[in-house]
Order: sequence, then structure tokens, then C-alpha cells
Amino acid sequence: MLDFVDALQDTGIAVTAYTSRIGEQTASLPFEVVRFDWGESQRTLSELPLYRVATWERVKAYFRSGQETLIEHLKSHTYDHILAMWALPSGWFAYKAHKVTGIPYSVWSLGSDINVWAQRPVAGKMIKAALRHATALFADGDELAEKVKRLSGRDCHFLPSLRVFNYQMLPIPREKYFLYLGRIEKSKGVIDLVRAFSLLKQDIWDYRLLYIGDGAAVPKLKREIDRLGLRGKVHLLGRAPTIEVINYLQRAKALVIPTHSDSIPLVFGEALQTATPMIVTNVGDLGTLVRDNKLGFVVQKRSVKALHDALVRVIVSDLDIKAAAKNLLERFAPAQAVRSFIEYVNANHR
Repeated sequence: MLDFVDALQDTGIAVTAYTSRIGEQTASLPFEVVRFDWGESQRTLSELPLYRVATWERVKAYFRSGQETLIEHLKSHTYDHILAMWALPSGWFAYKAHKVTGIPYSVWSLGSDINVWAQRPVAGKMIKAALRHATALFADGDELAEKVKRLSGRDCHFLPSLRVFNYQMLPIPREKYFLYLGRIEKSKGVIDLVRAFSLLKQDIWDYRLLYIGDGAAVPKLKREIDRLGLRGKVHLLGRAPTIEVINYLQRAKALVIPTHSDSIPLVFGEALQTATPMIVTNVGDLGTLVRDNKLGFVVQKRSVKALHDALVRVIVSDLDIKAAAKNLLERFAPAQAVRSFIEYVNANHR
């Protein structure tokens, strides 16, 4: 969300970020960052194994420290407004702080908070409370905004999230590989994708499949690659710096987003910037955006056959999405998101 923060600062708004402390903090950022400790130094909250009893002690420590540290910080500093990224945990922290300090806050829902955690008994109650007491509600997709509206009983506005590539795109020809970019998790469809890829007739189409990212499903994905006999055809590249991500995106025949439940993942906006054709599942706003703007192909989620058919269609097609991607990027620009945020907050301030 650094590009959103940059756009906020361009309007003259001073920004402080509040987050948990993970690992060594070496990056220098052009704004103040306040961090809270919670007894975990390497993993984020979402990376903890929920099946372990010890994890729940960590979760309780996270929420206790996150809430208490924020309130103490706000008591000694002056802020006009809080923008919580995700309804949980950030929205909950902002809600509890608002009850003590009176500082108004807004919530920006980004997918998993509403699609997954809002369906859980305890987390769902916390999310509803955070949404119902906020000054304004935002979501990074139209369908997600409708879900927030039904959950909260209040209006929710579309606010796009985009990571901007400050890089001159080059006219590089597409190469014979498909690209997955994101967390390596089963819920992201990574196993579906490798199984679909295994059905390609490699004696006719000599393609590769590249995964960029890391996650809990890496061991399972490696086993599946071995089981399907795809060593040398499927490559797990791990995490990559931005410049490498851009280069892979520019050269890929298509970016595949086989997720089971997302709104508009950040990789969608990244593919727009490199004008990379996409194969996406029909979840959240992804299917509508790709279908309506002719950015690639849309398939049913969890369908290996549908994914395979789309891979073949990309291979035999000559997709060029440059014009459509450029038009859509204007809607997703961080400066436009900031203008919408300020407008709705001012209109709903109470």
C-alpha cells in the first residue's frame, strides 16, 4: 500500500503506519512507522498454524498487544483519522481505540477479512462491530463492497489497491511459459494449476510453468510436481525482487490467477501494468473485470479441466490487451483512490 500512502502525502496529508514487528526492520520509509511486539519475530499472524494449541496463545497476545499499544500511542499523539487496512485485525484495533480516544476511523476491506474470517463465529462478531462503528467503509472490489454492505447494513465504496511499477516497460516478446505470482497456498489454486498444466501435450507445446512466491503449500506442491513427472517443466522460484517480477510478467504468455476466493488481488493490477494476458477464476470481481475488458479467459474455480482448456486457448490465441489494460489502469490509479477516500470520509464524518 506504499503507493496509496505516497498519493496521500502528495495531497499534504501526514501519514503514520501502525503494524506488528516482524524480523529485522531495515527498510527506510518516507513516513513514521509504529510497531507493536507480540512474541513472534519471524511469522505474520496469517502464517501461524491454526491447528496448534500454542498458536492461539500467540493470537491472543497479538490482539492484546496490538490494541493496547495503539491506544497508548494515540493518547500521546494527535491524529485526525485512522484508516484500517482489513476489517480484522486492523479494523478491530481502530474500533477499540476509537471507543477510548474518540478518533474516527474508516475500514478498507481487502478480501480475506470478509470472504473468510467474517464467516467465523468470533471473528465475524468482531468484524461486524468494527464495520458498524466506522466513519466510512471501503472495499477493493465492487462485489466485495456488496458483501460488506450486507454484513454491516451500511454503504461501502469501491477503493482500488494497486502497486505501481516505477519502471519503463519494454517491447519484449512473450515467451513459452505461464506464470503464477503470489502466496503458495492451496486456497490460491496452486495445486489445481499444476494439475491442469500436466494435461498439456508437451510434445506439441513445449511450455513451462513458473511459480513466484512462498507459502505453506510449497511442500505439497513439490510432491505434486514429482508425482506428475514435471521436474524441469515446473519451477518454484521463491520470492523475487520487484524488478525480477516485472521481467517475468513482461515475458509470460499469461499470468494465471486460479484462486478459490479473492476480490481483486494485487497481481491483477501488476499484470495490467505489463499488459500481460490473464487466466483467472470466476471469483470476486476478477471474472467480471477480465471478461468485460477482454483481458484474457475466465474459468470456473477448482476446475482442472477448465484451467487446462484456458491454457490451450492462450497458446493458440494472439492476445493483445495493451489498450484495454491502459484504460482500466486509470480507474485503479492510487491518486484516484486517494481522492475517493478523502471525499467519502469528509462526506460521512461524524
